[in-house]
Formats: sequence, C-alpha cells, structure tokens
Amino acid sequence: MRIFRGKALKLDTLIDRYRLSNTADGKSPKTIEWYDAMLLAYSRYAEQTFGNNSLNHLKRDDVRGYILYLREKTRFQNHPHNHSDSQHLSSRTIQGHIRTLKAFSTWVFEEGYTSENVLKDLKLPKAAATIIEPLSKEEIARIFSSIDVKTSIGMRDHTILAIFLDTGLRASELANIRMDHISLETGLIKVMGKGSRERIVPIGKFVQLTLLEYIERVRPGLGQTDTDYLFLSSGGKPLSVNTVKLLFQRLKRSTGISKLHAHLCRHTFAINYLMNGGDIFSLKEILGHRSLDMVNHYLHFTSHQIAIQHHKFSPMDRLRDSINTTRSLVNR
Repeated sequence: MRIFRGKALKLDTLIDRYRLSNTADGKSPKTIEWYDAMLLAYSRYAEQTFGNNSLNHLKRDDVRGYILYLREKTRFQNHPHNHSDSQHLSSRTIQGHIRTLKAFSTWVFEEGYTSENVLKDLKLPKAAATIIEPLSKEEIARIFSSIDVKTSIGMRDHTILAIFLDTGLRASELANIRMDHISLETGLIKVMGKGSRERIVPIGKFVQLTLLEYIERVRPGLGQTDTDYLFLSSGGKPLSVNTVKLLFQRLKRSTGISKLHAHLCRHTFAINYLMNGGDIFSLKEILGHRSLDMVNHYLHFTSHQIAIQHHKFSPMDRLRDSINTTRSLVNR
C-alpha cells in the first residue's frame, strides 16, 4: 500500500481528523463517540501488536488478525473495575468494530492519505442471528400495573412507557421532545433522530389522551421551570437519557422482568406494528432508519409468530376429524 501523505502518520492523528470531519458533517455526538471508541481500540491493538500504530498497519491482513483477537477478547478485559473474564464480545459487537474500520478506511482514501481503499473488499465477520423476544401482553400489563399513576412521577412514567410502546422512539429521542413538537389534534410528534435528522412520528388515540392528561394535570406540578422540554424530573429539569435508563431499572426490579430496557420497547413496538397489519415501509419511516436492512430482521420474528398462529388455527387441522369420519363412512 502506498501512503500518499507518508507512512509515518499515526492512526491517533487521523482519528482526531476523522472526528473533526464527522463533527463538521453533522453526525451526532453519540455516533462520533462510538467511532472514537472503536478506532482507538484498534489503534491500541496496533501499538501492542506491531510496536507502533502507524497508518501502514491499516491493512486487510492486520484487520483479519484483529478480528481473531476480538473473538478471544473478553468483554471487560483490562477494565479497571470489572474483572469478569467469562463473557466474550458478541458477534454483533465485533461486526460493529470492523464496520467502523471499513468506514474509516473509506474516509482515509477519500481524503488522499492512501492510494486505495484498503478495506473496501474486506468482508464483515458474520453476526449470529438473534431471535428478538419482545415484551408479551402479560408483561406489558404487569409493567403498567406496577406504576402508581396517582403520583406525578408515576403518571409521567406511565406516559413515557405508553409513548415508547406506541412509537418505538429511542431514549434520546424521547428525552429531547419539546412542547412545540407535539400536535395532539393531528396525533403527530416531531422527533430529532440520529444524525440530526428530523422525522414525524404518529401516535394513537390512547397516547394522545395520556399525553393530554400529563401535560394539563401533571407537568405543571413537577416544578417551577421555564423549560419547554416535554418530560421533566421531579425538580422541573429536562429529563436526561440517564434518568430514562434509571426509570427502566426501577421497573425491572419492581416487575421482575429481567430483560426489560428502553430499547426493548422499540423492538416490541416494531414487532407488534407488523403483527397488527403494519407494513415494513412505513415502519422504516417511523423508526427513522435509512434503509430496509435495519427493519428486515423484525420480519423473521413475525414470520415465526404467524407460523405459530397457523399451527393453532389451521383450517384443515380443525376439519381433520370430520374429514376422517367422512372417509371412514365412504370406505365401509
């Protein structure tokens, strides 16, 4: 590989420039933080493995060796506080590392640091197909019943849960909703998604009525504040993503549903939307995905559920006894 701007360029230097480029392009801070973590991990690997972290070590063979390293690596290896050595990285996490390196390689080439996109033809490692297990109707009922809606915080949490399950919003998207983003008359919410991309998300009648009660009766009592954020803490401050995570930790403890977290509500919404007759194209728009690839995996679950329903309600299975009786009479 010929380096247009010098073999001695350090990966860390280019990672800094890549961060600046992504910031200028308007990528979200969370996305940039993710890129940084993935790329700096490879830079450290190159330093430990090759004795330096120059750009010359961003090659297919080197990255293939990194894939093998990641497969052996445990999740909390070298972590200062968590010393668990039994949990390995998931195949999807490893795929995320390599996907990030491929994107970085493309940028390095387009910026003229290399004569070719060295990772262009590198295949992503296969990720294990995981079965998404959404919240069942019984689990959803248990979660709602665990919330005391007679209290202001309880009614707020009830409203948050209802929105999550009716829209599939991300925690960050929900936390950033402002009062003027909501139209209860039309049943629409304006959402700021990943990459600062706005989209309009519909809500059902139940959520419209729940929001109306929260806005008129509950929100004014959460503290004296001039903020226009929809969801507030008990002190009248805008709700943070971390507070949303803590809310679900409390619900997990109170309900005993160990799998519960905010993003599971997103999966649950998507699967229920399709099961109730929604189409994958409108689901893509509601969830804020750029392509159908991200929502296609929900189809596998719904296909499985449809098969289960067919086994329960198969017309021919239900007619089997009468058909067998008829055949028996004919053959006498």
